[in-house]
Amino acid sequence: MALPVVLILGLGVADIGRAFYFREAVGNAARQALRVAVLQPQQAAGDTACAGGGSTASLSTTLPPPGGNTLSTIGNQAALESTYTGTPAASAINGATITVTWNCAANKAITNATATSTDPLSTGSAAIRVQITYSMTLLTPFLGNFVASPLPIKADESGRAQY
Repeated sequence: MALPVVLILGLGVADIGRAFYFREAVGNAARQALRVAVLQPQQAAGDTACAGGGSTASLSTTLPPPGGNTLSTIGNQAALESTYTGTPAASAINGATITVTWNCAANKAITNATATSTDPLSTGSAAIRVQITYSMTLLTPFLGNFVASPLPIKADESGRAQY
């Protein structure tokens, strides 16, 4: 009689552990993506995003990104952060969505060198924002009645362009 209760409690503990694991994986992936996004070689990706005009521009893709994607370098580095074989395709957070946002002026990404006091967000105008969202499927039956299922796990990081 106690077996169903023990089984549900065991699965609940497993879900809590998995949620912690995925939260760490998503956070680490967002930090790694930001480390890459703020580097000078990624200025072209920011300029591509800003080409349509506006004060901010975002690009989104899934992890790992498909080949030829503007965010392929950033996305592959994010996917590698939680890989178990050393390749982006083996990422623990496959299917997560990554969004990188740049501030724009004159259809170009604002950089540390080009930021002025009148640019968007003033002192943070050279900022780049990375957001990663992963949907974790729960193992525990009926737990979905108490929390959202799939459980959204998100990370949001910002940093200044280093170029």
